[in-house]
Amino acid sequence: MYSFSSLAEFATLRDTIRKELIQDCEEDALRLFIAINEGVNNAIFHGNKKDVTKKVQLIIEKSPDEIQVIIRDEGDGFVETKTSDAMELWNEDGRGLDLIGLYVDSYWRNAKGNEITLVKKISPTYCKPF
Repeated sequence: MYSFSSLAEFATLRDTIRKELIQDCEEDALRLFIAINEGVNNAIFHGNKKDVTKKVQLIIEKSPDEIQVIIRDEGDGFVETKTSDAMELWNEDGRGLDLIGLYVDSYWRNAKGNEITLVKKISPTYCKPF
C-alpha cells in the first residue's frame, strides 16, 4: 500500500509503482499505469482538493489473471453527472474517467465516490507467475 498527499509525494513513488507493474506484467503495465496516474490526479485535485493534510491511498492487489488497483481519497466523494462526448477528450478537464475506461478492463466507484477500483486482466503469455 502506498500513501501520499500531493503530486510531489506521488512523484517519488512513481518509479517504484511502475517497476512493480512491469515486473509482474510488462505487456499491460503501461496502460494500467496511465489509468493509475489519472486516478491519482483525480483523487488529489478533485477528491482532496489539493489539501495536503488529506491522504490518498493506493493499493495494488494481484492474482494470476488480473491486477486490481484501489485508489481512495479523503474527500467528500464524487457523483458523475454527465457522459463525455468524443470532442471533450481533447480538453484537459473532465476526461479522467474516460481515459481510465480506455486503459483498464473495468472500474467501479464506491457509493460515496471517494474510492475507485481499477481492474486490468493480464495475459499469462506476457506475465510472470506470482
